[in-house]
Amino acid sequence: MERLGIDEIIHACRAVPFNCEKISGITGVATDSRKLNKGDLFAAIKGERFDGHQFAEAAVASGAAVVLSQEKLDADIPYILVEDTIKALHSLAKYYKSKFDIPFIAVTGSSGKTTTKDMTASVLAEKYKVLKTEGNFNNAIGLPLTLFNLEHKHEICVVEMGMNSLGEIETLADIVRPETGIISNVGTAHIEKLKSRDNILKAKMEIFTYFDRNGTAILNGDNDMLSKVADKQYKILRFGLNEGNDCRAVNIVEKGEEGIEFDVLYQGQKEAYHVPIPGIHNVYNALSAICIGKLYNISSSQIQSGLLNFKPSKMRMEIFTGRHDTKIINDVYNANPDSMMAAISALASMETQGRRVCIFGDMFELGEYSKEGHESVGAFAAEKEIDVIAAVGKMADYVIKGAARIKKEDMKLISYSSNQEVIDNMENIVQSQDIILIKGSRGMNMENIVESLREGR
Repeated sequence: MERLGIDEIIHACRAVPFNCEKISGITGVATDSRKLNKGDLFAAIKGERFDGHQFAEAAVASGAAVVLSQEKLDADIPYILVEDTIKALHSLAKYYKSKFDIPFIAVTGSSGKTTTKDMTASVLAEKYKVLKTEGNFNNAIGLPLTLFNLEHKHEICVVEMGMNSLGEIETLADIVRPETGIISNVGTAHIEKLKSRDNILKAKMEIFTYFDRNGTAILNGDNDMLSKVADKQYKILRFGLNEGNDCRAVNIVEKGEEGIEFDVLYQGQKEAYHVPIPGIHNVYNALSAICIGKLYNISSSQIQSGLLNFKPSKMRMEIFTGRHDTKIINDVYNANPDSMMAAISALASMETQGRRVCIFGDMFELGEYSKEGHESVGAFAAEKEIDVIAAVGKMADYVIKGAARIKKEDMKLISYSSNQEVIDNMENIVQSQDIILIKGSRGMNMENIVESLREGR
């Protein structure tokens, strides 16, 4: 972060200062008192399960220059008082972002948004100094913290925007005011709160709230919901596999663990590309990154280099060798029916001398669609002729029920109630040389199962 003066902070946040006479400014922003650096502003966030105000004194003792608080503090420490800490954090991030005259690109989607963001940043990094969202910093607190990492060396910024209700992305878009936005797809993630895919589409489209005629929306033209989006006051660039898309992939060749090769038709030209990870869904992710590359004047060779240099974020399609010469696909960061099916398709495309095994955990936030969603995943895995389907969690029986409708003769279907039960019965699930996909919602903590399969465990 570039240094911010205390007067700038007070003005941006409409704050009232207390004990700030000796404070000249800050060199960072933190919301966790355990992770702050000397000279940081500590934002005391009040949440459902914690209250940062309780750590205000400890934060200053650890080196924080000043505290951002929505409560009057009974302590002789420097702090600035605001009505709402999170809203003040947004105002400060918006002010800080305004100091940088660089392009801002925003990415959202029901699934694939993190991989799309990472691929996009990797392509852009071939020509520009890029700041991107790291980890899960894609919400009302994480996005501002990402922007505070901007420095004058950066030439472009790629941010991810997540949501689980209407209005959340609009708030983030107001802070960032991106000039380019990508929607990877519109599926069923968060349908429990949003009730319908129409509402999910509405929520995702909030990313374009502040676009003018110079803005560019990059949309998955094959997605049934996004294909309905009519021309707006801004430009629309569509990508996909079907005819009619502005950026289209053809001649797709799946090469298993080595990834996918395909040609891209764009503005009358045909170019060959290779993505180093499996799964047709990653062709879509790559197409959006290719669109960005074209939009920001990156050469075809640089785009290809950026795709080859792409590394997936932690717990997303990580492939490694496990115990007993198995191959593990660690995709446990999160899950919804669309991402589950995409991962199953990737598994089905990979060569193996053993069997193809799926270990599935529950998918959260599906509401009334939960039973149907879990059954559809089980059925899809059976259609792809997965050899072993092991499901764990409260919805495990529905996964197995869906698979049983299409079960082939040698297919093995098992349900478990807990991760530990899966780990304890691993010898009944996995054999030498199997390739194993492990996937479930974040709250299922399925990384415990992944770790049990690592070589040497």
